[in-house]
Amino acid sequence: MNVSCDVTAKRSGVATKHWYLEIHRVHKGVSEDVLQHAANVLQGFLVGPSVILPQSVFDHGPFGLDWLRPQALFGAVGMDPLVHAVMWSMMLNTVVFVVVSLVTFPKPVERLQGAQFVNVFQHSGTTPGWSGGLAQSEDLLIMSQRIMGAAQAQALFSSAAQRQGLAGYLPEPTPEFLQELERELSGSVGAATAHAMISQIVGGATVSVEDLMAVADETAQIMEYSSRLEAKTQEQERTARQLREAYQKLTQLSVQKDAFLSQISHELRTPMTSIRAFSEILRDTEGLTPAEKGKYATIIHDEAIRLTRLLDDLLDLSVLENGQVVLNIHTGRLSDLLDRSVGAAGGVTDGFRIERHKSGEEVWLTTDLDRLAQVFINLIANARKYCDATKPVLSISAKIEAVGLVIDFTDNGSGIPTDQQSVIFEKFSRIGHTKAGGAGLGLAICREIMARLNGDIIYLPGQSGAAFRVILPSDVVSMPHAASA
Repeated sequence: MNVSCDVTAKRSGVATKHWYLEIHRVHKGVSEDVLQHAANVLQGFLVGPSVILPQSVFDHGPFGLDWLRPQALFGAVGMDPLVHAVMWSMMLNTVVFVVVSLVTFPKPVERLQGAQFVNVFQHSGTTPGWSGGLAQSEDLLIMSQRIMGAAQAQALFSSAAQRQGLAGYLPEPTPEFLQELERELSGSVGAATAHAMISQIVGGATVSVEDLMAVADETAQIMEYSSRLEAKTQEQERTARQLREAYQKLTQLSVQKDAFLSQISHELRTPMTSIRAFSEILRDTEGLTPAEKGKYATIIHDEAIRLTRLLDDLLDLSVLENGQVVLNIHTGRLSDLLDRSVGAAGGVTDGFRIERHKSGEEVWLTTDLDRLAQVFINLIANARKYCDATKPVLSISAKIEAVGLVIDFTDNGSGIPTDQQSVIFEKFSRIGHTKAGGAGLGLAICREIMARLNGDIIYLPGQSGAAFRVILPSDVVSMPHAASA
């Protein structure tokens, strides 16, 4: 009876196992059929005929190029489509990877990350910390002295040694001391740089990519600060140079002012003395002949004119500087104005020749012609007095440029010394010092006149002699046909 039950149970177990395996096989077959069907549907949707690419491309290739058929690319026929696609995909990706690697240069972060990936076993995954077992206090002290200075570094090390109960100034490189040293060095080279430097000496901590990038950032900041400091230093140098130039100019003006006061006192005292002396002779002396009376009266008259001219210059400059001058606007031709100025300045003589370029003088001016003539007369008179050539020649030329009408007065002398060119338009400035008489107000008056006429007067360095340029704005200049109209 028991034997019969065992046989029945075994038969029942075998039947159950067989039933389970059959169900599993059927289920597996159904799943494979479903997956295969889904893959076929997806393939047909993505690369199936006439969905994305027309059937003609699959049969004959794009543009009829048979070697570019998607399933037989470059003539590779007889392969499974999946193997064919994987092969060309891997090959093209590899080619692109190699080409891009050859033509581009990796960034610093990429290089560091690549190095850590290749040398992965040389890096520890633990958090960076301090371990002074391998550290040498002498090396740390030498490094600290170079960064912080000898006195400050030795004081830091000596204080740490005293706290540890050690004599001298070399403490044990404990983690607490290394952290304190890192904080002190951070104030000079930055936290990341200090950490990296101590790590290199101690040897017990790993310098990570983040630490190196932080060092690079701090280095960039230091370079930026250095650039700013250099720019400020250059600006301070420029300011100092300008201050030195201003000081030299003020010194020259001070010297010229002293010379002016001496000269003006002489210029005032000389005519006044002559006028007083000869007037007393005329008053107190009896029996003077008419010729003698006429001679003394002429001297008194000439000295009075000289005194009046000096006072007029002083008053004229004062009025111009205060802006109290009233301009009398008239229209006239430049050539006529230059003719009048040359005549008023003494004209052309055997010892002084004037060359003019008439072609540029045929323009009309609408401005204060009397004041402009005063500028011309002063420039011509200065050339007559100060040109040191054997045969003095003054060249006058006019032309129209972008800035307006430009009139150049150039002589053939030695010119004005370089150290005097910056102050020739200042008050009390005298060209050549005592070489010729005058109070040194002529060019200062010319500058003020041109400023009131909205023009300018400048000295042109580098010419064959003394060269002055008078500039008039375009709105006061008109051509002959416009003036006649």
